[in-house]
Amino acid sequence: MANQENELLGRLDRFCDAVPRAAAHPEELGDYVLFVRNGEAGWPFYARPRVGVTAPPAAADITTVRARQRELGLPESFEWIHEINPDLLAVARSAGLGVRQAPLMVLDPAVLPPVDRFADRPVRLLDPDSSDFAADLTTWFTIARAAFAASDGTGTGLPTVGADTPEIVTVTFPTVDNGGPGGGAPDLTGQPTPAPGRLATTAPAATADPILPDALVDHERSAIAAGSHTIALAGLPSAELPAGGQPAAVGSLNRVDDVAEIVGVGTVAPARRQGLASAVTAALARHALATGVDLIFLAAGDDDVAMLYHRLGFRRVGTSCIADPTAHPGG
Repeated sequence: MANQENELLGRLDRFCDAVPRAAAHPEELGDYVLFVRNGEAGWPFYARPRVGVTAPPAAADITTVRARQRELGLPESFEWIHEINPDLLAVARSAGLGVRQAPLMVLDPAVLPPVDRFADRPVRLLDPDSSDFAADLTTWFTIARAAFAASDGTGTGLPTVGADTPEIVTVTFPTVDNGGPGGGAPDLTGQPTPAPGRLATTAPAATADPILPDALVDHERSAIAAGSHTIALAGLPSAELPAGGQPAAVGSLNRVDDVAEIVGVGTVAPARRQGLASAVTAALARHALATGVDLIFLAAGDDDVAMLYHRLGFRRVGTSCIADPTAHPGG
């Protein structure tokens, strides 16, 4: 049983190393890999331990990577699976980073709720061939900004489980970034924004919808067409808009071969507690299974949020760690 769990975690670790490479080039700095995005396309990424590293981690190496991240204007963000690199937690803290720990969960497909469970909360997957794709992508981006905005009005708070937070907050490896989707999404409206899939640290700007760069739209269109990325929108039906209503919830999925990660699942405040995020998660999982994926995983915000995922058929297999200078001091 232990060998099976180790192999499972190994697959997840290899996925987290592989998925950024589609939109970023790796820089190896000692025992770490820093992913640097290619031009305007894609999202700022994190640094993580190189796959297969067995040497004990050192705070000096983290300092070196952070210096390079500052030089490149990247977030000073690190991500890893605790069970793969168990000694890194204490070392990251000694290097001055806060660490968020999130339940790492995988899906048991046999427990996934049937399609009719969410029949009254239809989910729409973005079509890269649609003439409305750019507008739909802008809608997804705007809803994600609102869903992951700080709830305390300061623009610096972190979401917690409660009435003012997304139904399901995903903290995960930023594969569309938290694309989850480290660091924020492109500054398109004059303020930093949280990338979908991660805990937000900044509130969205109170402006009109952003204008997404053509390079970003083309990147997302190509990724979706290739099957490596899937974006979902959902809303409550209404008399005027019965087929999903006004979009109010988002989520996305990233795929490498037969492994997929669900990231960036959140709902805007007025529509929370109505099952939209659960519907999005289930729809993305069903889509992945239907297209040949045999391992689906995610990372939940905390143990309470993990219970919501558990009801959809996910079980905990480990802990994902996200470290940066702004993480909660108790992390």
